[in-house]
Amino acid sequence: LFDLEPTDEQKMIVEATAEFAAEQLRPSAADADSACAAPEPLLKRSVTELGISQLAVPQSLGGMSTERSTTTGVLVTEALAHGDMGLAVACLAPAAVAQALALWGDASQQATYLPSFVGDDVPAAALALLESRPLFDPFQLLTVARRDGDDFVLDGVKALVPRAATAELFIVAAALDGEPALFIVESGTKGIGVESEPAMGLRAASTARLVLDDVRVPTSALLGDASADVYAECVRLSRLGWAALACGTS
Repeated sequence: LFDLEPTDEQKMIVEATAEFAAEQLRPSAADADSACAAPEPLLKRSVTELGISQLAVPQSLGGMSTERSTTTGVLVTEALAHGDMGLAVACLAPAAVAQALALWGDASQQATYLPSFVGDDVPAAALALLESRPLFDPFQLLTVARRDGDDFVLDGVKALVPRAATAELFIVAAALDGEPALFIVESGTKGIGVESEPAMGLRAASTARLVLDDVRVPTSALLGDASADVYAECVRLSRLGWAALACGTS
C-alpha cells in the first residue's frame, strides 16, 4: 500500500547531509558545547553546502523544493543529528522559520521575509513555541497577545529558543482570545529581551529564554490568520522534528 524506501533524490540529499554531519558537525561538537555556541563558519557552510533553508521553501517562492515532503525533512534532520544534536538544531532553526512562512505566510509576509532565507546569507531565526513549566502543553499558553488598535501586544516568556541572542526573526506562539496563534516578531522590536538558557545536549544551539514585555507588532504580523489548523500543524511538525533529532542522535 505504501513504499518506505527513500527516493533516489532523498538518498542523495541524505548522503550529502550525513557526510556534512560526520566531517563538519561531529569534530566541532565538543568545542561548541563548551562555548554554548555554534561556529559561525560552520553555520554558513550548512547554508552554502546543504541549502537547508532553501529545501524548506518551494521553487515557486525562490527555494529548492519541488514538492513538499515531510519525509525528506525528517531524513535530513536525522542525518544532521547523527553528527551532533545541538549543532543540528542551530543549523535547522532558520529552516523552521522559512518553512512556516512558506506554508502559512500570506503573499506580503512571504515577499517581505522569504528572500532572506533563499540566498547564501541566511539570517538566524527561530520558532518560539515552548514555555518553561512542567508538563507544558503547547495548546495552553501563558504567553498572551491582545489587540490594541491596529496592533497586537505580546507578553510572556518563551523557553529554549535556539540562537535567540543573534536571531533577526522569531515566530512566536501566543494565546489570542484564549486560542493559540502564531506571530512574526522581528528581533529589534521594543520590549524583547533574551536570557541565556543552556540546555544539556543543546548547548551548541545557544538556547535562551525570549522575554516579551509589551512587545507591539502590527496586525500584519499574525501568521496563518490565527487558524487552529495552522497552529496544530505547526505543533505536529515540531514534534516530528524533535523526534527525528532524537532518533538521529541515538
